[in-house]
Amino acid sequence: MLTDAEERLVEDVLEVGEVIERDTFEFMIEEGLPAEELRILGSDGSAETAIKSLESRGLVTTERVEETVRDSSSPEESILIPGTDFERVERRYVRFTDELEARYRE
Repeated sequence: MLTDAEERLVEDVLEVGEVIERDTFEFMIEEGLPAEELRILGSDGSAETAIKSLESRGLVTTERVEETVRDSSSPEESILIPGTDFERVERRYVRFTDELEARYRE
């Protein structure tokens, strides 16, 4: 059984995932999303709590991945603008497990 915060996180991910032309659970199991993006869904802090709770029960996995990202001062800047800098960052990716999908669908 999932807590209210956990269920809300999964439902929010599924709702956002409706825009991709792929099963959201499949995407979250295979590829996942950075925890920072999931925190936006639970701006009250509940997403991070739900992630930690789900991870402690083996319903999600997290992995730290180093990526190169554009470091710009404004979203309007383009990758083509000279002087745009890039930086290496470490992101924590969250992936669902098959067990989470089974529990959610119960």
